Amino acid sequence: MNNKPAVFAFILLLVFLSGSTWLVFEYVSSEKQRDLDSWQARLNIMAESQQSAVENWFDKQIENMSALAGNPLAQLYISQSSAVTDAANETSRGQFNHLKNLLNATADRANAFTPVNKISNNEENRIHDGLAIASKDKILLATRYFPINEARVKQLYKSALESKSVLISDIYDSGDGPRLIIVVPVSSVQSIDASDLRGAVVAVINPESNLYKLLLKEWVTTNTEETLLVSVARSQVYYLSPLQQGYKIFHQAPIVTSAAGSSADVAGRFVEQSDYRGVGVLATSRDVRNTTMRLVQKIDVAEALSESSVHQNFILTVFLLAVFVVGISFIAIWRHATSLHLRKATRRLRARSELLNAIGDSVNDHTFLLDHKNKLVFINDALAQSFSIDNVDIRGKALNHIFNNEITNILLTIKPTENQPNVRNKELRLEFKDKRNDYHVSVIALKHPDYKQSYLYVMHDITELKDAQGNHNRLMEGIISTLTQLIDKHDPYCAHHSERTKEVAVEIAKAMGVPQKRIDALAMAALLANIGKLYIPTEMLTNENPLTAEEELILRENINHSVEVLEGLEFYGPVASFVQQKNECLDGSGYPLGVSGDEIHQESRILSVANAFVAMTSSRAYRSGKPIKEVLEILISEADSRYDRHVIAALFHIAENHSDWSSWQQVKK
Repeated sequence: MNNKPAVFAFILLLVFLSGSTWLVFEYVSSEKQRDLDSWQARLNIMAESQQSAVENWFDKQIENMSALAGNPLAQLYISQSSAVTDAANETSRGQFNHLKNLLNATADRANAFTPVNKISNNEENRIHDGLAIASKDKILLATRYFPINEARVKQLYKSALESKSVLISDIYDSGDGPRLIIVVPVSSVQSIDASDLRGAVVAVINPESNLYKLLLKEWVTTNTEETLLVSVARSQVYYLSPLQQGYKIFHQAPIVTSAAGSSADVAGRFVEQSDYRGVGVLATSRDVRNTTMRLVQKIDVAEALSESSVHQNFILTVFLLAVFVVGISFIAIWRHATSLHLRKATRRLRARSELLNAIGDSVNDHTFLLDHKNKLVFINDALAQSFSIDNVDIRGKALNHIFNNEITNILLTIKPTENQPNVRNKELRLEFKDKRNDYHVSVIALKHPDYKQSYLYVMHDITELKDAQGNHNRLMEGIISTLTQLIDKHDPYCAHHSERTKEVAVEIAKAMGVPQKRIDALAMAALLANIGKLYIPTEMLTNENPLTAEEELILRENINHSVEVLEGLEFYGPVASFVQQKNECLDGSGYPLGVSGDEIHQESRILSVANAFVAMTSSRAYRSGKPIKEVLEILISEADSRYDRHVIAALFHIAENHSDWSSWQQVKK
């Protein structure tokens, strides 16, 4: 009977230890999975961005070649050459020269071939790229260094004519470096039947000078992150772009699969496996449209999860140690139950003493006193311990006995003077032993007769506060980005509209000299201006038919919904007011308030022009975007009635410097 409490206590201890240990390992496992999910999202974003860049490059090459293939002169030349072998007897010299000039001009415009002015004499036989026009049987006309006799080229354009479609080869080893081939079929001149093909436009491209550059990410802060082009055939992965650590292009390796599959073999899947070096990586891949190639985005597991592993080990160690300590304490309490009250009283007294000592020791502010000659009178223990200084011998020494000359001069310049307050506060960023520290420095002029003309310095370390503030700002940016993505998903026809409006509005504001704080508020307003659309039914936003009067009123209500949402949030600036006035007009004909002229914020006028510019230049699934010049003419026609002329003038000046705006007119189906 007397052993029952001991047995019961022992069972409780075992349950606690086993349950706590299980919870610790579960928590560590969830932490690792959270980090993997974060890297999966990042790699997916990077892969999709690189995929878009590569596909846009291929689309540009096909567009240039299609323009040449659709030229009537090229069609006529191929048609005549198909009937008569001697093209010079059937085509006038003027037409021939014109077509030759057109071919060279297309090659130059494509910017995908080795420029003639970059070729030295001893390299001419190693170029092997260029543009050509071919009939069904042979090359009819080509740029200077085009590999006319290469069997691979002939085979591909014959395959394109047989399949009656555009063909893009994998990157291959030409013997003089990597090359790829693009073939665009050419129909007969004035042919009614599109399948009546007589020849093709053929391009042999060296990807080293253009395509490979798209895979580089010099701005990325990671060391092992890579973007690669690969092809998969016969259980082998062929690497078609530059590799690390001396591995050459066209290196091949067997497909290595994990539980989730191979990143190179399963497009879009996130996997953890070994790469071509045999090193464990996190990876995902995307198919490159119109080709058999795939784009792989990867990073070494060791780098990706390095901080996570340290953090997890720390958590595991601390929690297991805590469980162990609790267990030992439980046993100790049970073993010494007879003296529990005395021990509790002793612990309380010790705890209070330790708390007071901890409070005193935790005051890490560096404090020192200078006299009127800038000599040290006193330093506190925190400062003395930080710099390993004997506090007894410090009196009468110069400040640079503690700090270097640079920091000493900075600290002396912030002392109060006769024309300044008796207390000065300033934030300083200082470096001690190659470590950055942020301090809030208070300098107090003492008025006591014993310390007249003396100054008390209190240096409070705010490094962690600054870092936390930076983390908060990044979190805020992440929330705004998430809201923007939510708006894009709710109104898919206007995807990326908010980001583009922000880009244009910020550029206009900078050109007009708007202060940076107002620009930041304007950027926030541009990103969140359409948040009210979340209250509008999706079917109304995606309706391709004209809106009824009732639907128009409902759609206009999104402004009021946006303002209601934003007024409940705190921003650095009148963001809600900027959004509320973005649809107002200078002549008072706008909505929802009908204000006019100077009653409209300058930022709202900028937002109004940027919003209209992006809306008109961007394509939608049911219409194409207007050319930028046409949009600018429309805006200037409504200057002073609807839009601010000064804002439009600023947009005119910067529009020419943004050639990338033309890419907005592409719509993802």
